[in-house]
Amino acid sequence: MPAILLTALGACTLAPYIVLRSKRKLVPGIFFKIATSMFFILATCAAILANSAQFEQYKFLFIGILAGQVFGLLGDYWLDMKDMEPQHKEPYMFAGFISFYICHIFYNLGMLRTYNTGWGWMDVICIVGAGVILAAFVLATEKPMKLRYGKFKPITAAYSVIFGISIAVSFLSWMYSGNRQALVMCIGLLVFLASDLFLTGTFFGTGKDRPFDYAANYICYFGGQFTISLSLLALA
Repeated sequence: MPAILLTALGACTLAPYIVLRSKRKLVPGIFFKIATSMFFILATCAAILANSAQFEQYKFLFIGILAGQVFGLLGDYWLDMKDMEPQHKEPYMFAGFISFYICHIFYNLGMLRTYNTGWGWMDVICIVGAGVILAAFVLATEKPMKLRYGKFKPITAAYSVIFGISIAVSFLSWMYSGNRQALVMCIGLLVFLASDLFLTGTFFGTGKDRPFDYAANYICYFGGQFTISLSLLALA
């Protein structure tokens, strides 16, 4: 399938990016990173075309994932720019956070418009609770993990809330609909979350910017995004 081929091509551009990033060759590296992001967007487009007969039924899910990944690409760009122009590090970091926050808003809107068929107040409480719990965990582990969020603490907490909500929405979508797409998307989001745990160390920690940390971050991030793309091939 074209979506799987595009995923394989994404893996081919991700490998040189990780090598270049570990060697601090930022300018050539960012082109490989953007190319990899373009491949997961193209993989999503290919998966949508493969399900064109079901477009009317899943159009909000398709649009939500595609729009979310476009903002994911923008987030990738801003976060790499902070290293290329360190004098503007803070604005680029805020831009990256905001882009990924919007990414998750689109993911949630797409899933809720597709799978929400009369969820109750207990479901809402569980969804919001998942976001609050994740944010509380992230903030509570700042000192034990030897991190320093500084002025980024509020936006880190807000981003953790929306991420936790995304995971809960995808899980409940699978539970209530039984649709395999929602389950695969939930798995992709969990892998995506793992990348952010590594990213937190490289951004806010000390001694956690080793080549291994960067490689684990990017493998998990792009692995999560490509899993979300391929989830559309699992539509029931």
